Amino acid sequence: MTLSPIELLKQALGFCRENDFPTIYRAVKAKDAHPVLQFLKYGFCGVIATVASQGIWVASVYTIFPAMDGMVVDGKPIEDALRARNSTYANMLGWVVGNFVAYFTNLAFVFEGGRHSRWKEFLYFSVVSLFAAVAGLAAGPLLIKWFGISTVASQFSLLVTAVLVNYACRKFFVFKG
Repeated sequence: MTLSPIELLKQALGFCRENDFPTIYRAVKAKDAHPVLQFLKYGFCGVIATVASQGIWVASVYTIFPAMDGMVVDGKPIEDALRARNSTYANMLGWVVGNFVAYFTNLAFVFEGGRHSRWKEFLYFSVVSLFAAVAGLAAGPLLIKWFGISTVASQFSLLVTAVLVNYACRKFFVFKG
């Protein structure tokens, strides 16, 4: 029988109430942690990878790929099409760094490796990550071009898409669970 998300949360909270800190800490460290704890660990690793990826993106859109609202290039305000393209390039660079960080932190703290050889596992991990990134990258520039939304808002849509796709695929396809 599959538990609902509410039942899983109740179960996790009950575990935390019934146990002392060392027991909870051991449970959090375990690769076979309760699904709620596993998702929290996944989220924490995701924050680390996102900081790495977005750090590269921010550095890039302010330097080598100018893409921020109101920037001036060659004496003229940057056009939406160039802003969208440069933001995509900066995201591609950030994705490479973030993917490495995400793989190693997920392997170290969240999921159990071994469903596939290490190289295949990294390849599948990267393909899933690339699929999620491409979906987000496609949506971001379109939102900028079609609706004129801010670069930051389009970036947020990329992050939401990536989190949802990546967790499900990594948990059920890439790693042992």
